[in-house]
Parts: sequence; structure tokens; C-alpha cells
Amino acid sequence: MMESVYYAKYLGDGLYAIAEKHHPDNHHYVMMYLVIGEKKAALIDCGFGVVDSLRTFVEKLTDKPIVCLIAHGHPDHAGAAALFDEIYMNPKDEVLLPVSLSYQRRMDDVFGGRGLYGEGLKEYCEKHIVLTEKLYYKPMKDGDVFDLGGKQLEVVAIPGHTPGSVAIMNRAENYALTSDCFSVRTALVKMPPEKRLGLTLYRDGLARFMSMIDENTKIYWGHHEAPMEHEIPLDMLHACNNVLDGKTENDVPSNSPFSKRLEAQGTKMMEHTHGRVILVYNANTL
Repeated sequence: MMESVYYAKYLGDGLYAIAEKHHPDNHHYVMMYLVIGEKKAALIDCGFGVVDSLRTFVEKLTDKPIVCLIAHGHPDHAGAAALFDEIYMNPKDEVLLPVSLSYQRRMDDVFGGRGLYGEGLKEYCEKHIVLTEKLYYKPMKDGDVFDLGGKQLEVVAIPGHTPGSVAIMNRAENYALTSDCFSVRTALVKMPPEKRLGLTLYRDGLARFMSMIDENTKIYWGHHEAPMEHEIPLDMLHACNNVLDGKTENDVPSNSPFSKRLEAQGTKMMEHTHGRVILVYNANTL
């Protein structure tokens, strides 16, 4: 039972994709990635942490010391971080942690109607969920490089989905681990109150990221095992420019789960569609 929620796939060159699935047939799952160097290993994101066996699972894949890099502070990516001895996160997401690490939020997200989960898993998780009152992490910022021994991982800030969202790039092996920086539907959460600032920062972060990759760069993200097509971040970049340019006449009120959260009260969450993506933004900040 303890390890039945984790599934690993070896992608080659010391890179593993690890899925946290609460039932094998459930299509709602979270991806994390393990990069193994000669001296250390880095786990990028760590799932909900509703079971306490992630570290045990990862240590079966590597005997190297493990550094946990939290790419953003939402519950499905930071929940199990307290299992690890060395943790890094962008401090701009500190504000999210009290909610993201809460017992009730994570249990509700996993078992509150999202789909299938294994028989007896909820009862097991109620007793074995990872709990911490405060997450002790070290700060990481844009441009930081983690040397694992023979492999270097670079932090690339893409503030938008959360204020502290980052991608992790391995330039030598030409892949990026982007967590939830962008997807087919990206909500901008906790946008700065200054007019246009949040959307401008996101647009600029996306543009910089696109300038750092080439057509052969593999983009691995936070909620699917297959690499992401490059059209997705490119379409999201165009969506940002459209909204900043005032091309919002066809935008509609958002039905995104983020727009229904308590913390979204007082916002005007709207959806802008461009190509294959939907950008969810707070129109009050324009």
C-alpha cells in the first residue's frame, strides 16, 4: 500500500520520471523528476505527500544524497518536501505554504471528487500523510546552479502561475523540467496588485525561457508523462501579449478551480484562449 501510489519510468542519462497516482486508472496525477549525478541526486517537486513513503521509494532508485527542489509551492508539488533533509524553494512562494501543507487541503484535493483512488488508500493516508508545521528550506533564485557531479541544473524563474514558479534546466542534456510554469490551461495565482505587473512578468519569463531552448529541447512538465509540445509555451506567450494589448473582447469568466478558491475572492478571473492554450488571469490587475 505505501508505495502503490508511485510509479517510476527511466528516461535515460540519469533522469527518472516519477508519477504520483492514487489509482492506476486515474488520469489526474502529479509528475516529479529525479536527476542523478555522480555525487548527488535532485528530486524536482515531490507530490501531495498524502503517504509518507516517497523518500523510501526514491532511495530505491539512487544511493546518492538527495536534494529536493520545489519548483513552486502548491500542495501537489510541495506536500512531501518535509521528508527530505535538504530542501530548496523560491521564497516568493512562502506565502502559499500554510495552505499548501495543510492536512485538510491536501486530503480534499486528492479525495474530494477528483476521481479514482485505491481501496483503503484514504484511510491509510489519514494516518500516514506527511505533516509539518513549518517547512525549513533554503532559498533558491533565478540563475542558481546545482552541481550534482557531472550534471548541472540551472534555475530559471518564470513567475506567473505562482510568484515563485521556476523551471529547472539541464542545458548540457537539453531538457527542461517546468512543473506548472505553463500548460494547456495556466492560471496566474497571487498576481501582484500593481497594474499589468504580474502579466508582464509572466510574459517576459516565458519569452526568456523560449530564448533559452531550441527545437530539440525536451520539456517535461508537472502533470503528464509525455514531453510537452513547444507550441504550448509559445501559444501561452502569445496569449499574454494579446491580453496586455487589450485583445480581450472574446474573453469569458473563468470556471477554473483556482477562480473558486477562497483566496480568489475579490478577483475577476477571466479566460483568454489562443491556439491550444487558455490563460486564466485577474482582470482587476490590468
